[in-house]
Amino acid sequence: MSNLESRLLDYWNDLTEELGNLTPRQDSKLPLYLRQRYAIYAASFLGRDLVLAVEKAPPETFSVGEYERHAATLREKLGEGVVFVISSLPSSARMPMIRRRIPFVVPKSQTFLPSVWIDLRERQPVERRSKRTRFTPAAQCLLLYHLQRKPMDATPLQEVAKAIGYSPIMMTKVKAEFEAAGICEAVKQGKSVVLRFKYARKELWEQARPFLFAPDRSQHWIQWDQPGPPALLAGMSALAKKTMISSDRMPTFALDHRMYLRLLQTGTFHGCSGREDASVLVESWAYDPGLLSDGECVDELSLCLSLADSPDERVQQQLEKLLEDFPW
Repeated sequence: MSNLESRLLDYWNDLTEELGNLTPRQDSKLPLYLRQRYAIYAASFLGRDLVLAVEKAPPETFSVGEYERHAATLREKLGEGVVFVISSLPSSARMPMIRRRIPFVVPKSQTFLPSVWIDLRERQPVERRSKRTRFTPAAQCLLLYHLQRKPMDATPLQEVAKAIGYSPIMMTKVKAEFEAAGICEAVKQGKSVVLRFKYARKELWEQARPFLFAPDRSQHWIQWDQPGPPALLAGMSALAKKTMISSDRMPTFALDHRMYLRLLQTGTFHGCSGREDASVLVESWAYDPGLLSDGECVDELSLCLSLADSPDERVQQQLEKLLEDFPW
């Protein structure tokens, strides 16, 4: 029995004062990647029969979308839902897991079993890399601009502000965010302050990834007779242009949130009550997608972030390929 399984039994014994047991279940129906990732057990908790997927080793990065996809496959193959037993849960992922109704247990820490038991008190110190759980839109925009459009190393902050359309005061805040995240340092160069990133592009992306977010603030069903600039293809429409995957029938476009409101107010397009009345789906973004792309589609890194939580395995495979082929 692994350490995680022992901790689970000790934890449940502490909660209920009942001695539990785990019975291994045959998992030959499961795909290889799931058999390698989880050990499957039958268990009983407070009189309820459960199927547990006990993680054999913690993943390199925590993805709520990945657990959602795994839950769907496990349910399909095993004929019933499962409870994930994991060694740790980032605080930023807890509410997304709960909103998607993904049952989980972090032994000695937290339990989310709808209709059975919910225990969400923190019992272990949380490692904190930064006071902020994610970057501001300005910080993310600058980072992606640096990675995809023009290197911002050794560029005075005032020039950086002009390049991406933010105020010098906001750039000072962005500098503090980057320093707190440990990805850059600010250096005095004459009378100016410049940023010096500590990593090459691919490693910088990987180091910054926990602080990045999906840029689409909201999605809207829209009736738009002639969609086009300044809107850019986004979502599945953009992914279909960049990979071999099929596009959705409903085209998806991205607009900066302020531009979305402006075009809505001027009557360029009109909101709809649902998909059946719409001609396009418009994503309202936290930063201007046009800053990061000179084509008809949103930039590739923002696209990967916007679709990162898709439960579709095909989408995830194409996103992985997109990142592998990216010109780092």
